[in-house]
Amino acid sequence: MTATLDRVSARHVVEDCSLELEGGRTTAMIGPSGCGKSTIAFLLAGYDAPDSGRVLAGGEPVTGPSPERLVVFQESALMPWLTTLDNVMFGPRARGERRREAKRRARELLARVGLEGFEDRYPDQLSGGMQRRAELARALVNDPELMILDEPFRGLDAMTRRLMQEYCAELLAGRTVLFITTDVDEAVFLADRLLVMENRPTRVRRSIDVPLDRPRDRRDPAALEIKAEALELLHEEARRSFHRQGEAA
Repeated sequence: MTATLDRVSARHVVEDCSLELEGGRTTAMIGPSGCGKSTIAFLLAGYDAPDSGRVLAGGEPVTGPSPERLVVFQESALMPWLTTLDNVMFGPRARGERRREAKRRARELLARVGLEGFEDRYPDQLSGGMQRRAELARALVNDPELMILDEPFRGLDAMTRRLMQEYCAELLAGRTVLFITTDVDEAVFLADRLLVMENRPTRVRRSIDVPLDRPRDRRDPAALEIKAEALELLHEEARRSFHRQGEAA
């Protein structure tokens, strides 16, 4: 699935923004906190509607939420009264899939994210990293055409975050993904393309391809060069925002 924002404006945050997510590739959107990245995620997911412009998924207008466009949010959305296994099975069961098949696929995904043996635990019995892995399995079991991950590893310690990046690099390969983050190193490690965003009004400042082999080496000089380019753009944008705020004051 391709997904497109065509000259979209919304909430006085996003203004005249155009971008396209290419099918089968991971696109990382990077920018400062509060610049409007989550607003774009909500527009693509159908949780919000634009004031003007068009939002398309697979060439069709986005008019509301759909199981074909799933979001993994910053905060855990696991249902606390369900076990890990039942949380992952929830989507397929809600769509009428037979319990036996839903349970088989849920167990398979939990094993792939390293949660085999934790199927009967409740969310409050899992660590933060385990909850994030359960969230990822719960999204993947629905086999969505577009996955939107909105800073999914925010608040995790450095080692757990690195481990989650490695899980994602394997599990999301070949899928259409929008990965929102403020961590440039994370973006370069995971993405096929970076979208560096301007800060309010939100637009794409630059698109940077990441033509690196997988699995990726974080010390690869080519990766470090891409990271340096993105960081410089973000630094320039931060300076511009600071001057705009000073002029407004």
